[in-house]
Amino acid sequence: MDNSKRKFVRDTGMLGVLLGLADIGFISLASGKTWSWNKQAFEADNLSAAINGLTDQAVTRDTSGYIQFIAPPIAENGAVVPVGVKVDERVRVHALALLCEKNPRPLAAHYDLSPQAVPFIRTRIKMRETALVIALVRTDEGFISAEKLIKVTRGGCGG
Repeated sequence: MDNSKRKFVRDTGMLGVLLGLADIGFISLASGKTWSWNKQAFEADNLSAAINGLTDQAVTRDTSGYIQFIAPPIAENGAVVPVGVKVDERVRVHALALLCEKNPRPLAAHYDLSPQAVPFIRTRIKMRETALVIALVRTDEGFISAEKLIKVTRGGCGG
C-alpha cells in the first residue's frame, strides 16, 4: 500500500473512532463551545492561587461523605501516584480538579464533566513529597472539597 492509501485508511479509522465517541456522548463535535486552557490555575505556584484560578466562590469541605478517594496511603514512587475520585451519583458534578498541596504547580488535573457522566475519575499524578491531595468538585450548589494524605517515599517532581 502506498502512503496516500495508508493515510486514507488511518484517517478514516480515526474519523470512525471520533464519531463513535460522539455518538455515546463522550465528546461533542458540534457544540459550538471551544475548549480553553486555564493558564492561571495550572501555572499557579501555590495552593491558594491554584484554587483562586479555578473559582472565586467559597469552597465547602465535604462533611457528608459525597467525595471518596481511591488512592494508596503510601506511594513508593511520587512520579506515578494512582489517584481516583468518586463522587456520590446523587450529586450533579460539573467539574472535578485534583490538587497536590506541596507540588511546585499544585493543580495536577482538571476535568469538565457532562451532567450525564458518572462522577468518577482515575488518573496518575506526580507528587514531590508527602502531602495532602485535594479533590475540588463543582456542583449545582457550589464547590465542595475533600482531602487525603498520601505519603511518598521517593519524590516525583525533581525531589
